[in-house]
Amino acid sequence: MKTIVVGLLLAASLAGNLFLWRRVTALEVRIAPPAATQSFPLGEMMGYLQRYADKLWYAGTTGNWELAGFYHDEIAETADAIAAAHVVDEGIETSRLLTTLLPPAVAGVKQAIAAQDTAQFRTKYETLVDTCNACHQETKHAFIHVAVPAGPPAHWNQRFAPP
Repeated sequence: MKTIVVGLLLAASLAGNLFLWRRVTALEVRIAPPAATQSFPLGEMMGYLQRYADKLWYAGTTGNWELAGFYHDEIAETADAIAAAHVVDEGIETSRLLTTLLPPAVAGVKQAIAAQDTAQFRTKYETLVDTCNACHQETKHAFIHVAVPAGPPAHWNQRFAPP
């Protein structure tokens, strides 16, 4: 008999906790804003893309293909994060636009890295930069104009040449 009473008390406690959990979860769902309106650090993520692209340039033009591959992957991962966030900024589907324009340019850079071809890398990198600027144009951010690095990486505390 004692076992049955303990079992019933335990079952009642579990049912009460489940009921409370469902109420809290429902409340959280009602309080949380819809995913489309939640804040996403788009500017910060774009800054990461630019930094990785700069480092990619220096690694690739010095023939450090392993490092270039690393920064290529960082660009791809950051772009994937932006795509997954489904960013809509000022009515423009930024994530959708990025997933349409960027992958072919990133794939071209990857091919040049795999071929370890500096001339091809430079061409594909320029295409990547042009793609970034085309996206900025489409999103009404043409005032953000990315350029191919013009000189040595004087401001980096990293060596880009192969070890």
